[in-house]
Amino acid sequence: MAAAQAQTELVEWEPSLPRTDRVRVRAHTCVCASPIYELCAAGGLGFVRRSTGESPTITDESTWLSVRAAEDLWWRILGGHAR
Repeated sequence: MAAAQAQTELVEWEPSLPRTDRVRVRAHTCVCASPIYELCAAGGLGFVRRSTGESPTITDESTWLSVRAAEDLWWRILGGHAR
């Protein structure tokens, strides 16, 4: 994952809630470094999940978006343009 850029977009993270029975993790960052990010899909929508801390982990989610918009957010996070 890239370092934060000078003009970094701040993502509005919200506590993770059980909104659906199934969430598909489409991609994830390495579990060796915190925070861990996951690109997720559920119910035709996408979002990014962020896990921080040791045990128990604290899990937050981005706003649920269209899959394309969630993928765009994912790449901005990985590129250091959003956090």
